[in-house]
Amino acid sequence: MLNYVKQSWQGRVNQWLNKRIPAASKQRLNLRSIFIFPTWFGLGYLVTCAGLFILGTNYQNNLMLLLFDLLLGLFLLNLFASYMNFSRLQIHALPIQPVFAGGHASLAIHLQPTDEDALAHGMVNACWWNDNTVQCVDLDSGYTRISLPYFTPKRGIYSLPRVTLFSEYPFGLYRCWTHLNLDQHVMVYPAPHASKVQLQFKPGNGEQYSTQQEGHDDFYALRPYQQGEPLHRVAWKNVAKGGEWVSKSFSHVQSQAGYLELITPCSDTELELSRLCYQILTLSENNILFGLKLGNATIEPSQGEQHKHRCLAALAHYPTTGEIV
Repeated sequence: MLNYVKQSWQGRVNQWLNKRIPAASKQRLNLRSIFIFPTWFGLGYLVTCAGLFILGTNYQNNLMLLLFDLLLGLFLLNLFASYMNFSRLQIHALPIQPVFAGGHASLAIHLQPTDEDALAHGMVNACWWNDNTVQCVDLDSGYTRISLPYFTPKRGIYSLPRVTLFSEYPFGLYRCWTHLNLDQHVMVYPAPHASKVQLQFKPGNGEQYSTQQEGHDDFYALRPYQQGEPLHRVAWKNVAKGGEWVSKSFSHVQSQAGYLELITPCSDTELELSRLCYQILTLSENNILFGLKLGNATIEPSQGEQHKHRCLAALAHYPTTGEIV
């Protein structure tokens, strides 16, 4: 019963926030998106002020009443100072890179000033809504970026929850906070599961494709050297002439273009998708031409990083119908 009431309350609050603070990857804090309330220290400060007022009136002590007026005026001024400082922030979320299931995605948030002549100050804290894991950044130190990790246990496309930003600048009497929907989604690929590469070939397909392969004698092209490549691939003549480090690539003629395919029905779809993920990574690492058949969707044979991520994205979206764009 308690969980039901809690979920119902959170649902109503989320609906209200969706109307008050719409989703956007770039948001500027203002009256509609900023909430402010005294901290526990601020409430204790108010109790102290009330005690000074009571003592001053009972004993008719003008100095104590003057101190009460001074402290209360400082408390009210801090209300405007806290809001003005927090409202100088503009929040910009960067797109999230895809991750594999079981890993952590990272949401990068840039805190930018709305006006170069009026910078925000103090410590800004960030966390996921209803989460206690807080990341901090000190605006006065020059850092303006916060990264929030997000655990991704399963494959799929996930909408990230709201991000809570809060600050208690300057004296800790008030807390200014906001709950922002930064309109970010994370694509989670299946976790690779080691398996044998099984390419299915179309019968009677006589087309030939020239693919870039390692370990063959037909020279293909020169490409920029990447850290970790074998040194015997380096074009040393080019380096000796003072040129940039480049590697020699070789070509190989592949008679047929094979397809990776999800055989349905299967007892464990997630396991089969994980095996396909491993095969896609293996074929891409070896620059082998391949296509993918997944349900009613077909990705034509190709190679390269773009093709690899397109195939992995198809696994993340499965089940799907129609051609994958």
